[in-house]
Amino acid sequence: MRRLLPSMRVMLILTASALIAAQGMVFNPEPTATAGQQHDGVANEKMPMTGLAPAKLIPNLCSVHYRVSTSSPDCQAFFDQGLGYLYSYVWMEASRSFETAAHKDPDCALAWWGLSRALDRWGRGDSASKALQKAHELRDRASHREQLLIQARLQEKGLAPYAGGNAEAHRKAATETIDTMISLFDDDEEAWFYRAQLGGGERLFGGTMASAPFYKAMIRLNPMHPAANHELLHHYENIQRPALGWIYAENYIKSSPGIPHAFHMQAHLATRLGRWDKTSDRSTHAIELERAYHKEMNVKPTEDHQFSHHLEVLTLSLVHDGRFREVRELRKEVEGYGYHYWLPWFWMDLCEQDWVDAEKIVQEYRKSDKTTAAYLAARLYLAKGEPARAAPEIEVLQQAFQQNKSDRQLEYRLWETQGQLMCMTGAVDQGLGLLAKAVDRSKTDYSHHSWGNGAYFMEIWGVTALQAGKPDVAEEAFLEALAHDPGNVHGALGLQILCERQGRAEEARRFAELAHRAWCKAEVRSLDAELALLRREFTTKTQRAQREEEKRIKKAEANQ
Repeated sequence: MRRLLPSMRVMLILTASALIAAQGMVFNPEPTATAGQQHDGVANEKMPMTGLAPAKLIPNLCSVHYRVSTSSPDCQAFFDQGLGYLYSYVWMEASRSFETAAHKDPDCALAWWGLSRALDRWGRGDSASKALQKAHELRDRASHREQLLIQARLQEKGLAPYAGGNAEAHRKAATETIDTMISLFDDDEEAWFYRAQLGGGERLFGGTMASAPFYKAMIRLNPMHPAANHELLHHYENIQRPALGWIYAENYIKSSPGIPHAFHMQAHLATRLGRWDKTSDRSTHAIELERAYHKEMNVKPTEDHQFSHHLEVLTLSLVHDGRFREVRELRKEVEGYGYHYWLPWFWMDLCEQDWVDAEKIVQEYRKSDKTTAAYLAARLYLAKGEPARAAPEIEVLQQAFQQNKSDRQLEYRLWETQGQLMCMTGAVDQGLGLLAKAVDRSKTDYSHHSWGNGAYFMEIWGVTALQAGKPDVAEEAFLEALAHDPGNVHGALGLQILCERQGRAEEARRFAELAHRAWCKAEVRSLDAELALLRREFTTKTQRAQREEEKRIKKAEANQ
């Protein structure tokens, strides 16, 4: 039986890791502020609020600019840099930049206000409150706009002189202040951003539906605003309209060309849309920028909490594209950091028939997740053509499902492995029926389509039907797979084989070209191996007996 295929490998990858808020990334810093040199007359000793060395100005990091009350060009520049990082959830670097801005001009109230926001997101609430109180103390040096921003934040946090009341009262007071600010200064981007945040309960990742109109207003003011584009990208993904988020992904990159997360986010969205040409390249660039940042700022990769998720998405996209050599090289780096992406590595092992490493991964799961271990073991044994060994593992899945029938993911796994087992042991129609059932349900299962899973069951259905001698079913399945994932190499290869067998030479040629485009950066031997394995057919004892009988009858007829 065929092993699981590259477009299938992300079935259970940790979607929650897409929601990890993180520390920062910096690149190509100005040579005048390198580590160990004097930084504006002060050595790179740790700053008191963040405990970090001062920031460095990064050319072409982000286009955002918000004028603050300061006579120091450096304070203004570091403040803008802090905003750029803040809008990309890079809390550590945002905090570093804002505190550096405050060092450049200790009387800049909004530098302390920005530092408060970044520290709060970074999980340093006490320091955030102190920074906000400092901003309040300096309010007489601030403009009217800035005073309203500081007042609203004090109100939202329930700090003096606005202490008292509950969280809802705090939010209402802050909202009224920002509404007043917008009525006076309707071109103020920070006011609109703050209003969107308050409308969405201070939530990130697109906020709530109530946030969207305010982000849209920001886009009217500034189509390249990084915060609005980043949040709207998430918003459209959240409401299950990811294609509408694509323009915001493009503009997020344009607004923040030096921030890795902008490139990651387009790669992230591309997995849902089947735009794999944007996934691997964008993810690779994000990782290159982060590596440069780690080296320049002497930051450990494990201190950059976006890095692991970015590496994970890169791994998924490389496996999907058949770039196994690159995955193996990347795995060495990843494991050096103590990270493990067992599932995509497992699917690659099955593709490369690395049974030893696949078994090791199964054993890793047996330590903590026996159900997933049983699922992977079943897939391994089915790929090796050992249905008798797969059967008891599938029994474990059946028992687990009986105890939790609301677990949709477990039900999918059960249908998948049972369907394949049935096909391998003679019940072909029943097995293909189970796989078709998984296909029908998954078509409208939005959560299933994350991380490139759209064609997952369609591909399994097609490969199983092809190997079971059911060409009509296989063709339907492979066409469905390509409709959901235009870069699905096995959908293309499967249709190439079917067309060759049916004498449809021109169609076979076109599907072969499509497969080569999908895996244009894969090793040639990998694509050839996939094609050879897809050409194989598995047969049950009953099918072999029937075929022998057919041969006997034909031979007898020929001799008459």
